[in-house]
Amino acid sequence: MVSSAAGLLSAGGAWTPDNAWLLVVVAVSIAIVVLLISWLKIHAFLALTVSSLAVSLLAGQSAQKAVLSFTTGLGRITGSVGVLIILGAVLGRMLADSGGIEQVVATLTRVVRPERLPWAVTLVAALVGLPMFFEVGFVMLMPLVLQLAKQMPYPVLRAGMPVVAGLATVHALVPPHPGPLIAIQAVHASIGLTMLYGLLVAVPCAIVTGPLFSAYIWPRVPAHVPDSAIAAFTTRSHHRGDTAGPDSATAHTDGAAPQRMPSLRVTLGTILLPIVLMTLKAVFDSVSVSHGTLYAAVEFLGTPMVALLVTVFVSLFTFGYALGHSRRHVQASLAKSFAPVAGVMVIVAAGGGYSQALQDTGVDRAVTQAAGRLHVPLLLLAWLVAALMRTIVGSGTIATITAAGIVGPLSHGLAPAQASLPALALGSGAAFAGHVNDAAFWMAKEYFGTSVSGTLRTWTVSHTLLSLTSLACLLLLSTVV
Repeated sequence: MVSSAAGLLSAGGAWTPDNAWLLVVVAVSIAIVVLLISWLKIHAFLALTVSSLAVSLLAGQSAQKAVLSFTTGLGRITGSVGVLIILGAVLGRMLADSGGIEQVVATLTRVVRPERLPWAVTLVAALVGLPMFFEVGFVMLMPLVLQLAKQMPYPVLRAGMPVVAGLATVHALVPPHPGPLIAIQAVHASIGLTMLYGLLVAVPCAIVTGPLFSAYIWPRVPAHVPDSAIAAFTTRSHHRGDTAGPDSATAHTDGAAPQRMPSLRVTLGTILLPIVLMTLKAVFDSVSVSHGTLYAAVEFLGTPMVALLVTVFVSLFTFGYALGHSRRHVQASLAKSFAPVAGVMVIVAAGGGYSQALQDTGVDRAVTQAAGRLHVPLLLLAWLVAALMRTIVGSGTIATITAAGIVGPLSHGLAPAQASLPALALGSGAAFAGHVNDAAFWMAKEYFGTSVSGTLRTWTVSHTLLSLTSLACLLLLSTVV
């Protein structure tokens, strides 16, 4: 993969002054995004919109063409990626409102010995994180883990850092999270193969940044369970009615009579259903199978949108009606799932417009020739650009969007198995070095009760380890794919 990518990048015509100017245009557009978001505190949607128009105008295109490029890219990415983000948000909300998260946490912590707890928590966070955005899963899991740390007692970082590891790993590497979906769309990779490779890479990453790193760091960084976190847990427990402790089989919902929580088997089955359907499609696509009825059914059900749509309808029963919830309660859960995803949707949409502007102006060809002259392999180039944007901007999603617009067109012509690796490299780079310009950094600081220095040594280092470990795994994988 590395050699073939280098060959692809070295292709192209002679270097011209126009190519040099297009690289300046890329730098200016990135500077606009950074300036508007980091300094002027402008919303990322507006920053990406302005940057997209600037790219087209500075490249010499007309104002009409600049607007057309932006709106075309916005519509394309919304239609292909947006619907998956929405369905993933619905599934995450149904899981959260049903008590499924509490059931998974309670079951594993009840059967796992204390010394194995970080491994169990990492697994729980990764499973919960599959259908959920990072921030939602973090907020849902942290009060429970902190309460556990307070009761056992257990070091808060030893229990909490594995949550960060599990959630961050799947958020960076596994669809249907926005970052991997955007990267897959940009490089025209197979979502099934990318998911398989992502899960394969995620295992060592979660181990390194979860139980191993937490065992090293918790004795070295002062931390405590803050009263605000316990208060948040108490408020949520009172609202849900979980007064019987982790072994309770019922929970109040919206002031109604106590309702059952889904069993561990049902919860895991529902969470993993879209993964199984998409993986089956990837397997059928990679082997010689007669194109009969079974093949057609697997191809249809394994399509990402259909797999998530089917799972959402299954969750209405497993996380809703089967637990005794009324239709009104299920409808309320569905309605609550859309508002939190609106912010992500508009950023992703604007990122699609920015990406289209870069392509329409020929920036991709200029970057191709520049990278070819520097002999930078495509996989490493994708990681470097995403890591740079993550360090500057702070948002992993924005870093992926920006890097995908620059690097994505360079992967055209790669085989599906090879295209999956730069897609994952974009997600890997976008996980690099989250620090003070990342809102989740401050969230972790408050939950863990650490200082700014302590949060840099825990949160920032763990994300850097995740990024570097996943890059190493991808480079190793590229030698055999």
